[in-house]
Amino acid sequence: MTSDEADPDKFTVEQEPTSSDIVDDADQKVKSRDDTMELLTKLLGDYNTADDVIETEEKVRLESDFEDGLDFYQISFDEVDDRISAFQEDEFVKDALEKGMDLRQYALQVENEMQEMQSEYENDYTNNVRAFIELHQQFEASDEILGNMEEMLNVFQTDLGNISREIKNLQERSTEINIKLKNRKVVEGRLGHILDNVVVAPHMIRKIVESDVDEVWLQYLLELNKRMRFVKANQNKPIRALQGIGPELEKLRLKAASTIRDFFVNKIISLRIPNTNIQILQQSVFLKYKALYHFVTERHHEAATEIRQTYINTMRWYFYNHFDRYHKGLVKLQSNIADKTDLIGVEESVKKGGLFSSGKPSIRDKTNVFALGDRIETLRAHDAGVILVHIAEDEGVRYPFEQLFRSFNLTLIDNASSEYLFITEFFANNQANNDTSKLIFQHIFTLTEDVGLTLTKSYVEQSHDAVGILLCIRINTQLMMELQRRRVPTMDNYLNATNMLFWPRYQHIMDMHVDSIRKMAASKSVISAVKDIHPHYVTRRYAEFSTSVLTLNDGYDDSNVTSSLQRLRNELEGLLSRMSNELPDTIRKIAFLINNYDLIVSVMQESANRAVNAELEHVEQILGLQKAAFVEEQLKPFFGDIIDCVNSVEHQKNKPSDFSSAQLERISTQFAQTWRQSLSAINTSVIQYFSNFKNGTTVLHAALGQLIVYYTKFIDLLEKRYSGQTQGSTATGGTLGIAGWKVQPVGVQTVMVAVKSFRSTF
Repeated sequence: MTSDEADPDKFTVEQEPTSSDIVDDADQKVKSRDDTMELLTKLLGDYNTADDVIETEEKVRLESDFEDGLDFYQISFDEVDDRISAFQEDEFVKDALEKGMDLRQYALQVENEMQEMQSEYENDYTNNVRAFIELHQQFEASDEILGNMEEMLNVFQTDLGNISREIKNLQERSTEINIKLKNRKVVEGRLGHILDNVVVAPHMIRKIVESDVDEVWLQYLLELNKRMRFVKANQNKPIRALQGIGPELEKLRLKAASTIRDFFVNKIISLRIPNTNIQILQQSVFLKYKALYHFVTERHHEAATEIRQTYINTMRWYFYNHFDRYHKGLVKLQSNIADKTDLIGVEESVKKGGLFSSGKPSIRDKTNVFALGDRIETLRAHDAGVILVHIAEDEGVRYPFEQLFRSFNLTLIDNASSEYLFITEFFANNQANNDTSKLIFQHIFTLTEDVGLTLTKSYVEQSHDAVGILLCIRINTQLMMELQRRRVPTMDNYLNATNMLFWPRYQHIMDMHVDSIRKMAASKSVISAVKDIHPHYVTRRYAEFSTSVLTLNDGYDDSNVTSSLQRLRNELEGLLSRMSNELPDTIRKIAFLINNYDLIVSVMQESANRAVNAELEHVEQILGLQKAAFVEEQLKPFFGDIIDCVNSVEHQKNKPSDFSSAQLERISTQFAQTWRQSLSAINTSVIQYFSNFKNGTTVLHAALGQLIVYYTKFIDLLEKRYSGQTQGSTATGGTLGIAGWKVQPVGVQTVMVAVKSFRSTF
């Protein structure tokens, strides 16, 4: 038996020990221990020939070797010596030897302790034998239970294998069923799509055939149209249902087209009723059911053509009738601004028409012929409403043509824009560049545009109002820009044709103005009639007219406008020059030109803008030259000798030394005696020549300032002529003193003080 077999605490399921085996095992252990003790005693007795220390160590070693399973009978003496040496190295043995302990006694003590321990173990074992037996029985019962569980698990494993096979079969069947389901769904989808697009419900057929057009009718028609498209797209496929549904759909198509045609024709005819609001009807009916027109366009071309032509005829009549009446009403409200006598160069007597003439009032009562005035508000009033004829007739109001032109054409483009957008959305299905919408629009508005052109042409043929025509041109340009902003391209031809009516007439009227001034310049009676130096009425006409035209050209810079004004200005300057030559003396001639050019400057300054400022600069240059000439002429009678002396030196005709002392003394003495009276005379003269105080003040200041310049230069001449003989300098405000002179020259500072006094009093 092995050590594992002799171990009473070790049991296996395969071989369970009995109670007799347990007792035998215990006895065997006791016997083995007794044999061991006997062997130790024998070993101690055989080697008791040495001292106690060696014997004790040898016993311990033998006991250790016995415990290690050594065979004492096979050990040599050399090995015994080695073991005794090993015992001697043991700490316990060393301690025992040092204390003089008897190893034999200690061995007996150990043996007794071992026996006691063995007895305790045996008693304890004997007391627990029944527990071990019960534990063994429990092990047997557990083993039996485990055997039953093993059997059950084997059966369960077999069942799981069967279930696995069944699951695999179910998976295969499920995959097969899914494939069939997908195939059936595909077939069902295709079949359902065909049925949905082929089958027409009975209630849908009854609604389309028997009822009037409404929203439900429209929805059913759209569904019917989808089915027609499907049948047409699949007519070549081998589907028997399509062959059967075709004739029925054809009947429904014809019935629906007839109903739609009657519906739209009746609605279009209702537009002819007076006071019908077309825009509301278009939005609430036509655009709401525009899908119906698109249906007949696609399914019944003849019905669509009839609807379109009926609409064109109705709207053409509608717009022509309304705008023709509006045109006739506006003509009654027109006020005549100018005629052929309202030209810049027409004589005032001709415009008055004689003493007993009942003709129209003079130009002074009709400033709006040449002056722009409030007429420009027509161009600036972007949000102003249109003219209502019946209200204007009740109030007795009259309007210049540009207001009538704006009102008519603004109303026209508003209606045209609304109509074009409707046509684009209804007939062309929101295709803005579709030629169909443009063609329909032209058919509708051709006659109406002719009414507008007739209105413009009738005015242009009789008009002599260049300002009014230029206003209309600018209004027409604004209308073009507004149509571009609205993206309505169909009125361009009309507005361009309108421009082609205005521009030639404008040029013709400008030519008439130029010719009138040229004829006036050639008329001896008119030229010879100029007797005073006040501004001529032609100058005021030109100033107001040119300012008006330049104001209307601001921001446009039309070369036609600027070139015609250039010719007009040249003729006016020639006319003023001829008129001035009719005056008897030079100073009056210059004063006449100053007064006329000053009037032009004053008028232009009232409405300054970029275009007017360019012309104003030219006129101011001419005015400045004339004022300089007037100053020279004004100073010559009073200070001619001083002016001649200064000019001769400046022009290098003479040197200061060329003048004699007597000559210079005479000039200086004369100035000292008369300069104050001369200043007063100049002041009075300016008042007589210039009734405009502002202009007169400017001329007087220029004359007095020029006098200071001349006199300062004359004093400088004296200083150079008599250098070393003077006793003071006018540069510091002193008095120039020349030896031998009876009357000393007046100081410049004295003259300047006097000049300032005259300036402040004027």
